[in-house]
Amino acid sequence: MYIGDIIKDYRTNHQQSIEDFAKASSLSVSEIETLEANYESNNGTPVSVSIRQIKGIAQAMNIPMPVLMTQIPSDQQIIVQVVAESDQPHAK
Repeated sequence: MYIGDIIKDYRTNHQQSIEDFAKASSLSVSEIETLEANYESNNGTPVSVSIRQIKGIAQAMNIPMPVLMTQIPSDQQIIVQVVAESDQPHAK
């Protein structure tokens, strides 16, 4: 079950619109729509999901992030964005 299926199931079971879920997750409606599509339109591979998106989805579903991550299949790429320490606001 891809992340899009997880989102759709949650929204259906909680009678929640895409707009409401997007707001609760701090993601855009277009991000939710893309994730719910499950596959890239240009090549048919599973859409990638970022850690930022997983965090927002877990927040909207009121579950811990690690619990959500265990439900994501191994063929769905998870993007981890690494930020250099010098790019951090607290770095000097």
